Amino acid sequence: MTDTAPMPVLASLARDFERRRPLAGRRVAAALNVTGEAARLVRVLRAGGAHVVVVSSKSTTFDPAAGREMAALGARVLDTPLQESDSGVREVLDFGPDLVVDNGELALLWSRTDGAPAVLGGTAHSQNAVKKVTAAGGALPFPLFSVASAALKSAVETAHGTGQAALLGVLDAGVQLAGKSVLVVGYGVTGRAVADYARGCHCRVEVAEVSPVAALRAVYAGHRLVPLDSALPAADVVITVTDARGVLPLERLRALKDGAVVGGIGHSPEEIDRAALATAATARTTAPGRVEYVLDGKRLTLLEGPGGNHVYAGINPPEMMDISLALHALCLTHLAERPGPASASASAAASAPERDPLPARLLPVPAEVEAEVARRKLAALGYDWPPAPDRAASKPDPSTEAASASASPSAASISTSDREAS
Repeated sequence: MTDTAPMPVLASLARDFERRRPLAGRRVAAALNVTGEAARLVRVLRAGGAHVVVVSSKSTTFDPAAGREMAALGARVLDTPLQESDSGVREVLDFGPDLVVDNGELALLWSRTDGAPAVLGGTAHSQNAVKKVTAAGGALPFPLFSVASAALKSAVETAHGTGQAALLGVLDAGVQLAGKSVLVVGYGVTGRAVADYARGCHCRVEVAEVSPVAALRAVYAGHRLVPLDSALPAADVVITVTDARGVLPLERLRALKDGAVVGGIGHSPEEIDRAALATAATARTTAPGRVEYVLDGKRLTLLEGPGGNHVYAGINPPEMMDISLALHALCLTHLAERPGPASASASAAASAPERDPLPARLLPVPAEVEAEVARRKLAALGYDWPPAPDRAASKPDPSTEAASASASPSAASISTSDREAS
């Protein structure tokens, strides 16, 4: 396979996994958006010795070329999401994975299936996945590391990857951003990223948010906090980032001014009432990345993704996805090294070091996993981190050390107390 996108952490892991084979004999079921970037993760898992089944998370994001690439690597690829395919459900259960990369559907499947094969654990790759498994209530069927909640995911990939992708989607629709009023609806992790990038594009950013904590964060970030209904008539661009239903019903869409642009990047397809808009509009023109309507005599542009996807922004840049996909790979090796159910790959489990089992619930990504991914990313960016110690500075000069001690007998104690105070 030829690498054409900058994903150096996954490339380094592929080399390392091929040498160490940390997943030898393991079976991994991965519910993913089938993209070229996800194929890089499959490459790493296969290099580590894993057998892999990939299930498409969404029909609208399935890339046939990426599916063929995964298959060429030795993975079995199912192009229909589990919730739409009984045969896919049977195939995944028959595969009997020990490890999963989950969009939420695998954990739900295991929870409702009596006699499902034992699973060591897995990873949850989006906030939507986390919401799915927590909304179901009760204990999880196996431990899940929440990659979606990892510091590297929120503070680096989402902050810079998703923020850039959201604004790029607006620019691709032919919108001039500088000087425009951009209303960001929702100020969670992703909303903050969108608002920050909009400000970087010289927009006048306003934020509508119902949580008082998030609202306060928006104010202290320098954004103008506004009530949604009063802000809509003046907004040039409205971006919803809430994952909630009914954020922009038809009556709110009617309040927008002539020429307004609207787009959603939350996971809920009901954030914006697209069906009601399409019914009420008197004219409709489709263009790449957008649909232009005439509503009550006013022009309204609705941004959309490929295949009419309600999430208009494209996927994060490969350089950013490199981070979260690497977290998945290393979390799976972390799980593979722990004791698990008796039915999970007996030959692989026999060689695993002795550790306590993990609880069957959502878990934070281990600190050592995040640190390893961060080190590899820094190295790829040209940084040797942590830096090598300055040996010359670390070796004291005996003559000056003696002179200093005789001149000031309390110097050592002062230095110690200063360090403690800091």
